Amino acid sequence: MSQRSHLTDSEAWRVVGRLEGGQTQAEVAQAIGVSQSVISRIWNHFLETGSVQAKNQDKVVDGQQRPMKIVI
Repeated sequence: MSQRSHLTDSEAWRVVGRLEGGQTQAEVAQAIGVSQSVISRIWNHFLETGSVQAKNQDKVVDGQQRPMKIVI
């Protein structure tokens, strides 16, 4: 199984939902296909800010704002 380290906002919100639902970080990491440290970083960021989106994460391209993937 390959390990991914980039999650979209919707994937990160699903991580938060699973953790709030009682799954462990290890269970979520295995289900999503990322390392446990990625899950931990998303969770800690959510606990500190209430969001899964990093500051200045949106990028303006050709005059339109487009969301970028979360890079952890």
